[in-house]
Amino acid sequence: MTRFMLSFILLAVPTALRAQSPLPIVEDVEWKTFRERTDKVLTALETLKAPLPADTLRAAKALLEKEEATPQAAEAVQKLLDPYCLIGLSINPESRVKAVRGPAATELLQNRETVLLIKVQNEAGVTQLPGVSGPQITSDKAGDGRWLKAVIAADEPLPRKLSGQRVDYVVLKLTALEAGKREATLKFDVGQGTQDLGFRAEVPILFRVK
Repeated sequence: MTRFMLSFILLAVPTALRAQSPLPIVEDVEWKTFRERTDKVLTALETLKAPLPADTLRAAKALLEKEEATPQAAEAVQKLLDPYCLIGLSINPESRVKAVRGPAATELLQNRETVLLIKVQNEAGVTQLPGVSGPQITSDKAGDGRWLKAVIAADEPLPRKLSGQRVDYVVLKLTALEAGKREATLKFDVGQGTQDLGFRAEVPILFRVK
């Protein structure tokens, strides 16, 4: 199976291991910034050989081609992209980060990079990209309960920062180093001291790794 085929299958949102609740739609979106940055995310997914399904991609690009748009356009784009988000992050006005499980499927292939999205609702104007960590996350080899590589992508054409606007999509790369059903807790922050005081920036996720 080629990497292109793998990525397409993983982004096709199968029902297995899928979260049930949709992410909230963000209103009052500044269209110009949202349009430009979301288009870069779609381009990056294609560069990473992990494009959205053809119908979804075509519909999203048709909306993003409009220089002037109504609030309904931003809502429609979110509805198209949200099913491919593993995580939804919200940053409150005090820059505290809360994370929830998104609708995207959690099936991985061992030693193969999987590309997913994170939706960021930003009420603080923060521009630092989210950081991801956790007790099962490793930067090298598996061992001591660490079996998952997790990286927030910031390579061209992706922006190196959040826009500071109310909503952004960022790219998450996951690589499982061990097979089987495995749980990982993903922790998110946008700088020191920004994790939610109630540990709500942590999301435990059960993955199935083939």
